[in-house]
Amino acid sequence: MSANKDLLLEIGCEEIPSRFISPAIRQLKEGARRLLEEAHLQWGSLQAWGTPRRLVLLVSGLAAAQADQVQRIKGPPRDRAFDSQGRPTAALLGFARSHNVAPESLEEETIKGARYMVLVKKVRGLPTEEVLPELLAELLRQLHFPKPMYWWKKEVRFARPIRWLLALYGDRVVPLTYAGITAGRETWGHRFLNPGPWPVENPAHYFARLVESGVVLDQERRRQLIRQQVEEAARSCGGRALVEEALLDEVSCLVEYPVAVTGSMAPEFLDLPREVLITTMQVHQRYFPVEDSAGGELLPYFVGISNNRYHENIKRGYEKVLQARLSDARFFYDEDRKKPLESYVEQLKTVLFQESLGTLEEKRGRLVALVEKMAAALGLNPGEAKAAVRAAHLCKADLVTHMVKEFPELQGVMGREYARHSGEEEGVAQGIYEHYLPRWSGDRLPETTPGRLVSLADRLDTLAGCFAVGLIPTGSQDPYALRRLAYGAVAILLEGELRLHPEQLVRWALEGLKGAVSLSPEEEERVAREVFSFLQQRLRFIFQEKRLSSGVTEAVLGSSYETVGELYRRAVKLQELTGTLLLEEIITAYNRVANLSRKAPGGPVEEGVFEAEAEALLFRSVAEAEEKLRESKEAGDYDSCLRLLQGLKQPVDLFFDQVLVMAEDLRLRENRLNLLYKARKLFEQIADFSKIPPTKET
Repeated sequence: MSANKDLLLEIGCEEIPSRFISPAIRQLKEGARRLLEEAHLQWGSLQAWGTPRRLVLLVSGLAAAQADQVQRIKGPPRDRAFDSQGRPTAALLGFARSHNVAPESLEEETIKGARYMVLVKKVRGLPTEEVLPELLAELLRQLHFPKPMYWWKKEVRFARPIRWLLALYGDRVVPLTYAGITAGRETWGHRFLNPGPWPVENPAHYFARLVESGVVLDQERRRQLIRQQVEEAARSCGGRALVEEALLDEVSCLVEYPVAVTGSMAPEFLDLPREVLITTMQVHQRYFPVEDSAGGELLPYFVGISNNRYHENIKRGYEKVLQARLSDARFFYDEDRKKPLESYVEQLKTVLFQESLGTLEEKRGRLVALVEKMAAALGLNPGEAKAAVRAAHLCKADLVTHMVKEFPELQGVMGREYARHSGEEEGVAQGIYEHYLPRWSGDRLPETTPGRLVSLADRLDTLAGCFAVGLIPTGSQDPYALRRLAYGAVAILLEGELRLHPEQLVRWALEGLKGAVSLSPEEEERVAREVFSFLQQRLRFIFQEKRLSSGVTEAVLGSSYETVGELYRRAVKLQELTGTLLLEEIITAYNRVANLSRKAPGGPVEEGVFEAEAEALLFRSVAEAEEKLRESKEAGDYDSCLRLLQGLKQPVDLFFDQVLVMAEDLRLRENRLNLLYKARKLFEQIADFSKIPPTKET
């Protein structure tokens, strides 16, 4: 048998967008692994790489042939395969004939408790060279991109037009044809440094060819080189580079041969707000800013990454483009500051927020009203309440400024700067900026009360409004980023320790929408439940991120709560006690009362109906624990709460030992069920303990 060989596939393209490359590399690896397994081909290792011009797959030690397979084909049942004389029936003969085998070659096998006749068929594996052409074509067909192009036939789409294919199994070309291109043994080098084409003898020779032609194939290696070069360039300017990981990822997928280029800008541009400078460099130009190593102030330098050897013209080009960008920013900044931020509020009437939910001016009014309600509920002092309401009033004003129209990434940032320039209080300015926080999972949260309240109001208004008009996320579709908004809302409630209940916030938000959306009372109730459930789901994710078990999470979410912070502390305590005798006894007692009490009408418990002392004992125990539990909950003393519930196990056990709950006397039965219902509700002030699987200590 032939020895194992390496398989190499290179897909040469026009420039692939940087954001497509990392997902394509993952797809290439996962797709190849799946197809090779399905084809029963064994291999040693599998790697994939990508640059703007190529996607590459290497399968090391690929077997020379498919592994032989044994197929078991089920035939007729044993009792229908032979007649009473033991002779083959027509069913058996027909099955054998259809597979071109003798009936006596079939075997008996028990399948799901019944005896069947089975054909055991050995299938010899095909040579790998015969399997690869279709396997690789299928691999290419399965690669998907967010915005694919077609250039040959509409049925064939890819990130960008494919210009060459290289496919080698050992030193032999795989006869692969895709998109009208037949694979060969030629690759192309770096577009400027050493383009080629270059013949390739085998996979090992391919990698040497790329090095010779100026291509750094490994994206992780390019990333390391860029970081190293950028940091060295910044040090040479007497500072340190601001290396944002997302930008580093993006730039590493924009070049095949990274070369750092240090440029400078006119020092007077440093008068612009720091975020304006950083956004212009990072977002618009993909440059790395340089700051002072000591004080953190920006220096008049930047580091760009070229896809070519250094040349002074490249540096001048980078500087010229940045100069133009910053000159525009300077003009917009100066123009915007000629008027106070308040003067831009009027223009919000001309900007549509959402077709069914009105303009930004209407949204501004809803935010102000919602913040006023939250401030009153929290009992804020007049100064804080005034700052929060003012921040809500001004928070969208910067959206109509010249700067934000040109640089949308600076929304909130410019609102803060213009608020300061207009003489607004610092709390108002910071609240305007913070109301966009968090922008993504893991982003920092608002730190000021105005920022927290306006951020909550903005998120709840959008959530309630979108759900009210039917714009609800489905599957992977979430065009209004409602999941992110909901996640941020519950994160603010949790980390900010705000005494506001999510359900109440939803209802306030829906009240504010009555001028824009017409809902019947029934529809409003349905939307309120849907939005609250949506927020609860985000809370589940946060609890999971904090390493709380699903059982504990579901247990506390199945109970009532005043604040999200309280709910979290309760969950942490239950997690700490998981597996202890204390929690085990609580779970046992709860499950005993819960199993029957779900049938209870939930009416009052009549002491005069009691017949057994165990009934009276449980009633007294629950009543005594009720008041103490309330006090312990208010104090946040969950140890005491749980010990009180543990103390109910004995009266619960005694009740079930001595009392027949489902008595024939209807009044007696309902009274006992109501007593159990009362006990269950007491437990559920802490958690629905049925959601926690029992794990008694040994």
